[in-house]
Amino acid sequence: MKKRLGLIFSIVVAVLVLLFIGLSAFIGLQVFAGSTQLVTNEKTRAVPAGFWEKYGLDYESFRRQYQVEEIEIPSSFGGHKIPADYIYAVESGNSKNHPTVIMIHGLGGNRYTNYPITQYFLGKGYNVITYDQRSSNQNTARYTTFGYWEKYDLIDWVNYIEEQAPGQKIGVWGTSYGGATAGLAVGYGDMDKRIDFLILDSPVSSMAWMIEEEMKGMNIGIPVGYMSWCGNIVNKLKLGFAYRDAEVAAVMQDVKTPVLVINSKADALTPYFMGKDIYNAVSENKGEIWTVDDSKHFEIWVDYNQEYRKRMDDFLTKYE
Repeated sequence: MKKRLGLIFSIVVAVLVLLFIGLSAFIGLQVFAGSTQLVTNEKTRAVPAGFWEKYGLDYESFRRQYQVEEIEIPSSFGGHKIPADYIYAVESGNSKNHPTVIMIHGLGGNRYTNYPITQYFLGKGYNVITYDQRSSNQNTARYTTFGYWEKYDLIDWVNYIEEQAPGQKIGVWGTSYGGATAGLAVGYGDMDKRIDFLILDSPVSSMAWMIEEEMKGMNIGIPVGYMSWCGNIVNKLKLGFAYRDAEVAAVMQDVKTPVLVINSKADALTPYFMGKDIYNAVSENKGEIWTVDDSKHFEIWVDYNQEYRKRMDDFLTKYE
């Protein structure tokens, strides 16, 4: 009798374990699918309605004022093409052998949504490269990874500039999701020695936090911590990295590149603590932060345009 009960118990335990593994795998795959394809090429082809008016840019006049070259380079990670607009500053004489700023858009944007702020850098005499991130507009790379794989596209553009403009200054400006890309790139290998300055507007700092916040809004009755655990395992198995590997502040802790963080206490998408965590990680080196109280996500440029320009002026003057 004892042996029979023991056998029954073992079978029940085995069934429960298999059910747990099966449920965990299913949940993990669902979390993975939902967190690694957050945007599509089709939905990011154009800028949002009213975008040019809101940001005070006449797109057609801009294209007439500046020489804009559509270029693409091959990715060294995944084999896709990385499309971009190369915009020449007047001072460059349409030469690529010139100081250059790379601009990285946020989730749901594309290379054109950086255009309003390209004007600032062009006015300072920098050439500008603004490119499409993974799964955005013309960049057909599969998977969105909160900057972890995206960083390789940025590094490829840095390599390109170094080939075209050896010895010239290279700056990076990234917003939101693009801020995560920029932060993870500058903390990779020797990139902090190759990027001369970094400006992060409303940056994402944590892949895990962003995924868990999205799951909290689903209200499906399954503990968020468990779903995140399942998704993290599948992410590691499929893509080779864990959520913790995309913690921007941790990666940036030892960077020597001057960093300016711009953020808002009213930002509900990338909360204030994200930018503050990044600043805290780099402040002992060359980190600076400017925080406003009331701007929504990616609207500081609109709400505080003149001060935004002055803050960047002061930062660039200090570290140029």
